[in-house]
Amino acid sequence: MNTAATALRVLIIEDSDDDAVLLLRELKWARFDPQWQQVQTADELEKALQSQPWDVVLSDYKLSHFSAPAALDLLKQSGQDIPFIVVSGTVGEATAVALMRAGACDYVMKDNLSRLGEAVRREIRDAQDRREHQQAQTDLERTCELLQLAIEGSGIGLWNWHIPSGAMWINDQCLHLLGYGGHPHPPTTIQDWQQAIHPQDRPRYDESLAAHVAGRCPTHDCEIRLRHRQGYWVWVLNRGRVVEWDADGQPLRVSGTLTDITERKQAEEERHQAAAQILHNSLHDALTGLPNRTFLKQRLELALQRSRRYPQAQFAVLFLDLDHFKVINDSLGHLAGDAILVTVAHTLQAMVRASDMAARLGGDEFVLLLEDIASLQEVKAMAERLLAELQQPFMVQGRKVFLNASLGIVTSLAHYQDASEPLRDADIAMYRAKARGRGCFVIFDASMRQQVLDRLQLEQDLRQAIDHQELVLYYQPILRLATGQICGFEVLVRWHHPQRGLLLPVEFIPIAEETGLIASLDRWVLDKGLQQLATWQRHYPNFAHLTLSFNVSSQDLWRDDLIPHLQALFAQSALSPCCLNLEIPESMLIQNIQAMALQLQQLRDLGLSLTIDDFGTGYSSLSYLHQLPVSALKIDRTFVSTMEAHGPSANIVETLITLSNRLGLEAVAEGVETQAQNQHLKHLGCELAQGHWFTHPLPAAAAERWLMAS
Repeated sequence: MNTAATALRVLIIEDSDDDAVLLLRELKWARFDPQWQQVQTADELEKALQSQPWDVVLSDYKLSHFSAPAALDLLKQSGQDIPFIVVSGTVGEATAVALMRAGACDYVMKDNLSRLGEAVRREIRDAQDRREHQQAQTDLERTCELLQLAIEGSGIGLWNWHIPSGAMWINDQCLHLLGYGGHPHPPTTIQDWQQAIHPQDRPRYDESLAAHVAGRCPTHDCEIRLRHRQGYWVWVLNRGRVVEWDADGQPLRVSGTLTDITERKQAEEERHQAAAQILHNSLHDALTGLPNRTFLKQRLELALQRSRRYPQAQFAVLFLDLDHFKVINDSLGHLAGDAILVTVAHTLQAMVRASDMAARLGGDEFVLLLEDIASLQEVKAMAERLLAELQQPFMVQGRKVFLNASLGIVTSLAHYQDASEPLRDADIAMYRAKARGRGCFVIFDASMRQQVLDRLQLEQDLRQAIDHQELVLYYQPILRLATGQICGFEVLVRWHHPQRGLLLPVEFIPIAEETGLIASLDRWVLDKGLQQLATWQRHYPNFAHLTLSFNVSSQDLWRDDLIPHLQALFAQSALSPCCLNLEIPESMLIQNIQAMALQLQQLRDLGLSLTIDDFGTGYSSLSYLHQLPVSALKIDRTFVSTMEAHGPSANIVETLITLSNRLGLEAVAEGVETQAQNQHLKHLGCELAQGHWFTHPLPAAAAERWLMAS
């Protein structure tokens, strides 16, 4: 729903009109209606500050005859609380920090003006909060002054004690304070008075009074509780001093005041409780109530120190992550997900001893700290009980939910020095458990950390591989079985790593998918592959029928610029779209079949063809298959490579070929490695095939020679 623009009085310190226009445009985009004035010198700034109130000041860092620091000084001198935001190019971290310390509210770079509106809106809001706080402070101070005058004029409770007789005189304020105003029998003796004192406060009261009467303290000051006539307790400040002595110099009379401090004491108690609550909140997870990462690391530090002093005091850390928890969140909703997390927290809390700790790090990650463990076998037994308990069905929103978890375990035998180290290694072991199939636990060893470091290095190397021309394309022929004629190639990527040599896709494609590099890698493969096909078609016009098949990732398939990119490639290379075939993994189809069908139809409308890759392994519903505008089904190599004439795989392959024929689609068998497999596929009516039986994937030059010889 459209909202009206917010009026904004903005003072712009800028000597570039173009930059000022850019600032105004960005403010308008941010739904502001700016009333503005541009200044370039100190004199102009002073006059502008006096001319009218401003909501915000936007200043370039350096002008021809002026600068942001000088402008900030003038603004301070004017005494006005106006947010001051520096909008400039890069001035260096030290300069930016100095500006913020000098009073600048924010720093926005000119090449990132998209955050200007948010910064202005935030600083205007903060300035308004400051003004409201200042007004509230002023009102509070005035109220305190009036309250003090009222207290002084109201007559604080007065009392007078005649020591020899024990008689007590108290004024009306004291009587009202204790509920005896107008009562026929008010307290009149020191005994009456002392009987009203709270038993816990009586020793402190007696000690203070005795010390003063004996001359050891100049005054008697004591905060005590007195019983009100209605039975509740009133906090008072009791102050007194000896005002009269007898002829022998002994205390004769003590006078003093009684001030009601009940509200102050209650406020102190509330502040104490609030401080305790703040401390508790800072150390505990808001959703589950379990200790959080901060609290856990403090306990880990203590456990490390203890194990260093007493080597027999060993501990273990169990890092737990729920398997497929995102599926639960997405299907049942976040409220159900939160309910499950709370239930898991209660389960963990119930399973640990009082000396142990169950903590939540965030999301669906939990940690158990087990102290004083006797052996590793004890830790393993705990892990097994925990996994078994979590596999019991949970009732959430009236339905049963089944969970599973992966556990990583470390012990203090690794001689850690910092609390973050066991958490790091337990996390590594947990991911190893997920890689082993989930629902299990793995105990950390040092080789796992090295593998993580190696993987991180490989990820960093992959980011540079495209720019350094380390990637190379290989081409695997696709043949028509009936004639043996080559009809195209599947384009495969290899990586010539400077240190590790030639790497196959299985060694780096998963990393590219996890890090988001896969889309860029897809585009590079597509661009280079089509360039090669265009070269072949120019040199060998008789191979104009050749097609290239490319694997496309989910990330690339859903990018908005995929279709424009393909159109640009066809235009640049003069290739016909019918020469391009995109292979879509079957596992992608089950995510959103309707959206997938629409996206594939847009690609098919370009004129290219589409193949469902790895068919038979993705568990897609056959009822949806006819909705997809595909041309072929590629039978996964796991079925072809294990195919025997009468084995289960042969039956699956035959079923898939029959299905493709009935749907009017071509069947492509990959992973053909033997003559027997080749002959059996022909017998079953499979149209196309590829695999090592024909040839291994070839670099471009070898593929060209193979083409010429075929």
